[in-house]
Amino acid sequence: MSKVKITDIAERSGVSMTTVSRYFNHPELISQTTQDKIKTAIKELNYQQDNLARILVTGESNLVGVIFPHLHLSFYTELLNQLIKYGKEKGYNLIVYTSNDSREEELQLIQNLISYRIKGLILLSHLLSAQDIENLPVPVISIERVGGNFKQINNDNFTGGKLAANLLIRNNCEVFIHINNDFREDWPSFKRILGFEYEVKDLCYERFIENDLTDPYLPKATEAMNKLVQHITTKYTGKKIGVFCSNDDIASLFERQCLKNNIDIPNTIELIGYDNSPASNYAVHPITSIDQNISLMAQIAIQSLENYIPYESMVPASLIEKETTC
Repeated sequence: MSKVKITDIAERSGVSMTTVSRYFNHPELISQTTQDKIKTAIKELNYQQDNLARILVTGESNLVGVIFPHLHLSFYTELLNQLIKYGKEKGYNLIVYTSNDSREEELQLIQNLISYRIKGLILLSHLLSAQDIENLPVPVISIERVGGNFKQINNDNFTGGKLAANLLIRNNCEVFIHINNDFREDWPSFKRILGFEYEVKDLCYERFIENDLTDPYLPKATEAMNKLVQHITTKYTGKKIGVFCSNDDIASLFERQCLKNNIDIPNTIELIGYDNSPASNYAVHPITSIDQNISLMAQIAIQSLENYIPYESMVPASLIEKETTC
């Protein structure tokens, strides 16, 4: 079967080749009726657009680069699902990489993506400096990082931390615990710690930073969390404890270790995660969580590819109560 050409589409739909070209490159310049005619002809002819040819002719592509530091957190995998969903609606194809928390690897991946003439880059790591990003020859949309003259999409982490603390206070917790895998003041997520501590600063409060929890699905994370659960419950025996974890995956690990140690959630310990990712729903007892509105973050990121303006979009945080608080 011979390859379908633009001339075939024009002939079948009864329009000029120029109009067909506009349909592919600037559909907003032609009427909806004409678009429908061309769309029907494309379907009938089973036409497959040559994306490489389109790039060579227009200098533009429908390819979008996405770089995650890793994909073991439920927040990242759900965000990827949402980016694919909204990208598909806009006709974008995503090229997805993980940099494995390596700056050198990330720089190489970016060069690979640039060689594909990507329309833009969605970046979720903190490995590159603001200047590194500003020097890139493509529009960059960052998610959950601050600083720099490029598009940034962040959750209202400070409010999220306050929401978690206030719920635990209202529920008459006597001890307040925050568990995190890292503590970096230049990360937006640091503000969720500040928001939580702002509300509990005059109460019985303790913060635990454990790097082994970075990947909550590794054996060393399980071991570290088991020790932490035993330490907390031994130190605060007889008191109602409120625990706020930096993400849902760590919260889920905390819950599992509590159950293994026959600790009653939520009557002895109340638990709140962050992200409202699928991990919070798949837990044995669905975990109360601060919703980042992952879907809205992805939607803003995809929309920003068309209307790129280097400013920060702040996505509201909200509290989603489930079965680990009462």
